[in-house]
Amino acid sequence: MKNKVIHRWHDQEQAHRYRQAGIWGDQTLPELFDEQVARDPDRMALIDDHVRWTYAELADLTRRAANLLLHLGVKPGDPVAVQLPTCGLLPLVHLAANRIGAYIVAMPTRWRRAEVGALLDTISAQVLIGVESDRDIDVRALHDDVRATLPDLCEVLYARTGAADGFEALIRATEPLDAATAHRLRADPDEPAHVMCSSGTTGVPKASLWSGNDMITLLVHQTAQALGLTREDVAAAIAPAGQGSTGYIFAILMPLLIGATSAMLEHWRPQPALELITRERCTFATAIPTQMVMMLDLDLESADLSAFTRFNNAGAPLPPRVAEEVERRMGCKVHNVYGTTDGGVPTMTTLDDPEWARWTTVGRVCEGEEVQLRAPDGAVVAQGQTGEVFWRGANNTYGYLNQPDYDLANWDAEGWYRSGDLGEFDDAGYLRIVGRAKDMILRGGMNIFPFEVETVLIKHHAVAAVAIVPVPDARLGERACAVVVASGQPPTLSDLTEFLDHHGLAKFKFPEHLLIVDELPINPGGKVDKNRLQALAADCVLPSY
Repeated sequence: MKNKVIHRWHDQEQAHRYRQAGIWGDQTLPELFDEQVARDPDRMALIDDHVRWTYAELADLTRRAANLLLHLGVKPGDPVAVQLPTCGLLPLVHLAANRIGAYIVAMPTRWRRAEVGALLDTISAQVLIGVESDRDIDVRALHDDVRATLPDLCEVLYARTGAADGFEALIRATEPLDAATAHRLRADPDEPAHVMCSSGTTGVPKASLWSGNDMITLLVHQTAQALGLTREDVAAAIAPAGQGSTGYIFAILMPLLIGATSAMLEHWRPQPALELITRERCTFATAIPTQMVMMLDLDLESADLSAFTRFNNAGAPLPPRVAEEVERRMGCKVHNVYGTTDGGVPTMTTLDDPEWARWTTVGRVCEGEEVQLRAPDGAVVAQGQTGEVFWRGANNTYGYLNQPDYDLANWDAEGWYRSGDLGEFDDAGYLRIVGRAKDMILRGGMNIFPFEVETVLIKHHAVAAVAIVPVPDARLGERACAVVVASGQPPTLSDLTEFLDHHGLAKFKFPEHLLIVDELPINPGGKVDKNRLQALAADCVLPSY
């Protein structure tokens, strides 16, 4: 088994400061969850397509699963890999692993050999828990295919088999973890407790380590307070949760830490998501912008959304037109969380913010976080100027598991995370994201930031969704292509450029090609897959000379 390579970006002085502020403490995630169990054991904790578990039932299952993991050879500090759809088994395994000082590394079921094999090899997982299949994906065949290349992988268990050796049957046949063993194996809340995965630049997914204190700071002290959550809330978990990030932590893990309920949608589709929200009387949901746009195509006015008061956006900036329409048609308030699975969350809005701030910004700096906007030479820019967003703080992660090259690429020597986003602070302290330093089109020496153009075009009446991507150009290097999902009659390129001209954008930023598609491709994390779009545009658009 490989030696673990873990870099901690918080120093002792910072840790002391966070504890003094009361946003770091001495509780682990299972201990905070157990507080909620003791408070109201019969309250509904989790609802998915297969189960409805109370807090008492879930707590018992996590203690049995913790003991099962011990029997399988899992030790404190070990990763437990899971490849599961959005369901109650994700938090079950997570809390079980944390009870014995281990942590989960979650992978979406739609990952294939390249991603699964590379990540399992990188983290040296000894135990993998998954489903045999998920819709059209033969997950078990995938595991059989990669196991020969993974000498560390000793045990693979499958859920939902209905067999005596199935994961659920093994859990129920195992005695609960006793208190003495749990105390002996208890991890310090500053130690790794969770891994979120994201795409890596080398083809190997990034495995971002979060401690218990990182997670509790973000979810309990920052997000839950900004959203005004209580034990009476019911979360709609509609975003894909299989990577352990946006779709998991905000709508599944966070409710369990405050005593609320999570209702899960196993496979994202707009209409089933709306039906889940109405059926379970959900009070808030977490989604990414693409999902919000797709829900606006539904008959929202006929749905009973009287209980639904908050829609939490995370994963990407939300176009203002979408935020305004969501609030107007769903009768809720939009809340924005800005950050990354790799580096944490530096800013978010609150429900008390004015409409313009909720619709056009990603909020103000959270307690315990520091943010700098830097010029290309590393200097901090003046107020009101654009700079790359850097941050560090109480929810900043450990960095990456066994991936020091990614650490060096994403953090500086003082523990500042470089986001790659370009932002501006206004006089009131609200941060606006205006583009990506790397998601930039270089047209004849002029920089085009796709997000700026997309934010305007999404307001066009004939545009349901849009992405701006580069296409190669022999003379200028790159030109912009608008990839559009039409709303009704498809727009022409002239329609779009006239609209941009009316809104005052410089002409060099106008798209020079248009590609109409039925839908924008989405990656396993639920975001628009711009790599696929760029390849599609390059194939479909005639070169310019």
